[in-house]
Amino acid sequence: MRTMAVLATALLAVACKPAQKAEAPAPDPNASATNYATEVAVLPKQARDAVFFRAIRDAGLPCQTIVSSNPMPGAPSPAVVWRAQCEDKAYHLIQIQPNGSAVVTSRSTP
Repeated sequence: MRTMAVLATALLAVACKPAQKAEAPAPDPNASATNYATEVAVLPKQARDAVFFRAIRDAGLPCQTIVSSNPMPGAPSPAVVWRAQCEDKAYHLIQIQPNGSAVVTSRSTP
């Protein structure tokens, strides 16, 4: 009797279909991508300065604190080019690309 129960269980297990692999949905080519320049422009000042600080430091430039940051005059809204000043009085231009990368341009002396 016990052999019949084990045999029946084994047959049921063999008869089952294997589990299907779940596939990730394909990206929608018509979906609009996030424009990170706009996202940075609407951040609160403290968070935006943190983004600029990280961009300046990632560019290998010295900066301990951002003391001021403003959109460049004449830049259309939302601003994609910002001017940030570090504690050492050095100014840096930071251009936020729509894909989220930042291009930092700096003078060699303040």
